[in-house]
Amino acid sequence: MDKLVARQRLVMTFTFFSMFFGAGNLIFPPFVGAQAGSATIPAAIGFIVSAVGLPILGVLAVTFAGGFDKLASRVSPKFALFLGVAIMLTIGPCFAIPRTATTSFEMMVAPFVPSSYGWLDAALAMLPLQQYQLGWVMPAILGVAIGIADAPRR
Repeated sequence: MDKLVARQRLVMTFTFFSMFFGAGNLIFPPFVGAQAGSATIPAAIGFIVSAVGLPILGVLAVTFAGGFDKLASRVSPKFALFLGVAIMLTIGPCFAIPRTATTSFEMMVAPFVPSSYGWLDAALAMLPLQQYQLGWVMPAILGVAIGIADAPRR
């Protein structure tokens, strides 16, 4: 295995930072600290172990195994395929996308809809925003992402 040059190390550093540092890592620790009261130190240790230690161990396990397929294929190739699909579904459509949608809804739509309306009325009020996003914003963002991924050396 070749050693990484400084530029490659910098790119890897920013890649891992962007993968693991989300809004939850910015908002959740102060909340945990405030709720912990006098047990701040054990709460901080628990958060660091679960939010920093376990993801790093996961990356190291996959790296030392030679890739996800090799790691999961130790059980069986069918298991590797099933686990890979389950992880991708969990990361995207099952958890991340609905969570992002509800956060956007709570921040942008819910404050402007009277609380006497039900959730269905509030969701219908959001339809023009969804159509705008699907018709213009999302294709533009995806186009830029595909362009960058297609030519990573530029």
